[in-house]
Amino acid sequence: MGQLIRITVLLYGLLLPCKSVLCQIVPTQKKRWQLSVGPVLSAENFRWSIAGNEQGRNPDILSELRLTALKRAGILLEGGCLLGSRFSLTAAFAGQYGFSGRVTDVDYAGNGRSIPVAFHQFGSRGDHTAGYRLQGLYQVIRQSTVTITAGGGYFISKTRYRTQERSGARTKGIYDAQWQGPLLAMELRIQLPQNWMALAGISGQKHTYKARGNWIHRTDFSHPLSFIHQAKGLGGNGWLALQYQIGSRACLQLRGSLQQWATGNGKDLLFMADGTQIPTRMNESVKTQMEMGLRGVFNF
Repeated sequence: MGQLIRITVLLYGLLLPCKSVLCQIVPTQKKRWQLSVGPVLSAENFRWSIAGNEQGRNPDILSELRLTALKRAGILLEGGCLLGSRFSLTAAFAGQYGFSGRVTDVDYAGNGRSIPVAFHQFGSRGDHTAGYRLQGLYQVIRQSTVTITAGGGYFISKTRYRTQERSGARTKGIYDAQWQGPLLAMELRIQLPQNWMALAGISGQKHTYKARGNWIHRTDFSHPLSFIHQAKGLGGNGWLALQYQIGSRACLQLRGSLQQWATGNGKDLLFMADGTQIPTRMNESVKTQMEMGLRGVFNF
């Protein structure tokens, strides 16, 4: 009996320090996984133009397409993992569907957008986008209220633009565009009182641009492939967010962002209905987009 009591006391003495250590570790255990999901609204302006020949002349702008006030709604899904004490890896997907927009398609015979020879106005509904991003970030500054991270990644963005009659009854043209390339990013987090946090981020990218058009309303063009575009360029992105901690594992975040992407001169190859191919210079492709979203952020 006495030996049993001595063994019990010994075990209790060994386990008591372990119990105190476990009580200290469990409440402060760092959450290593994060999932964000929520709705997104966006508005985009997009344009491209081509010249009359490969040298960029005859005229300098032969045809120009402008899509304005393209309004879309969709969803964003983002997952992240903390690898080590300072490095994190995130993967994101965003998909949106367009419900309104305006299109202007103009052909010119003179330089500097002079002597317009064709002018068309269409609507745009039913276009859709898909974006993918893989990114790694390292905490370069970590303090009690301020954290700054920097890193890089790779992105792919795809959009199908539709031009339609104002009534939406007939599709007049389809333009599939893809931007992709590496990016560099930096993010800032500032802890505020009363469970609030302010966040901001900027990134720059070097992208390759490829597009295919099916200009259905032009009977002299080949279908379903009327022309292709290829170019390279640069882009910038910025975002601001305000986040509120609503529990030990959940946050609510309101975020707004701005994208400005552009290409330099590229190649345009036109496919005619009679089988001939006409190469010209692509002048540029420019995209400006604003987004606003509300997301739930969950930590595990």
